[in-house]
Amino acid sequence: RSYPDTLMSKSLYGAVAIQRAYGREHGIPWGISESGYAEKTDQGHYHYQAYGIPQIALKWDATAGPVVSPYSSFLALVVEPHAAIENLRRMAKEGWTGPWGFYEAIDFMQGKNKPRPVREWMAHHQGMCIVALLNLLNDNIVQQWFYENTQMRAVELLLHEKPIREIKSKGDGGSSAPKKAAKKPRIVKRPAALKKAG
Repeated sequence: RSYPDTLMSKSLYGAVAIQRAYGREHGIPWGISESGYAEKTDQGHYHYQAYGIPQIALKWDATAGPVVSPYSSFLALVVEPHAAIENLRRMAKEGWTGPWGFYEAIDFMQGKNKPRPVREWMAHHQGMCIVALLNLLNDNIVQQWFYENTQMRAVELLLHEKPIREIKSKGDGGSSAPKKAAKKPRIVKRPAALKKAG
């Protein structure tokens, strides 16, 4: 689950916004993540690579390709459903589907006017699409199943974390204002009944 004004929520919406902006900038559908691409091995299998938009990638040498994977748009259904559906409709209109649904990816590395379909269907990416659709169509049912796990519910409070609103740098001009004395930690005494119990 994602809660408003948390780092998790801001990261999700920010990532989708950057993905969409990249697609607009290059005149192609959006949604880039690790996927197969059009080059094949000597045995005829597609290669696979962790693609990502450099601005939000953890890998310093990340490249977008660009190689667009439809499953990435399915994963965005929980964040921006209308934009994701519009993007998927565009992909379908451009013929990005085969007998088992959307192709693994479309490779634009030779230019936006030379798209090369990656005609394969990876089980884990198809599974992500199915789960995302199920979650969208049935009121976040997958999240509800997940939260039936007591261990998950025990740590859910971590998802309510709020971002720091103001951060003062050490080199802020050396304010001469006196620093407030640090608060002493509050000591909570155990009730007598608990003391006896050990």
